Amino acid sequence: MKKLMLALAFTSVAAFAADTTITATMQLMDRGMQQVQRGFMYNSKSEILKGIDTLKNSDAIFKTVDVTTFIPNNKKVRVTQNITNNLSEDLEVLRKAIENNEFTTATEKYGKVLNDCVACHTVIRGW
Repeated sequence: MKKLMLALAFTSVAAFAADTTITATMQLMDRGMQQVQRGFMYNSKSEILKGIDTLKNSDAIFKTVDVTTFIPNNKKVRVTQNITNNLSEDLEVLRKAIENNEFTTATEKYGKVLNDCVACHTVIRGW
């Protein structure tokens, strides 16, 4: 009986930890998106670059999480992995546009990053 209770407690803690990691990572991604947008609104190249760094760091964290713990469908897992790969590429293109002072192009690339986020949420949340 003690072993059963211990196993249940461990499972609950592990599930909570995974959920907290996902929640914290999503909050970090939200913060990065806000930084990029604020940078565009206030003409702050450094704020945009900070936001890109925040997004890249949170995406790196997200890639280390076992998504099968909260996505039971294997097809959805593959789709979300493809989306995070696209996100990494789109963030690099966005960074290059900012560094080259191509702000019109950069806003288009920011739209692609936002599209990556919405695409993933569409798959996970079933929008």
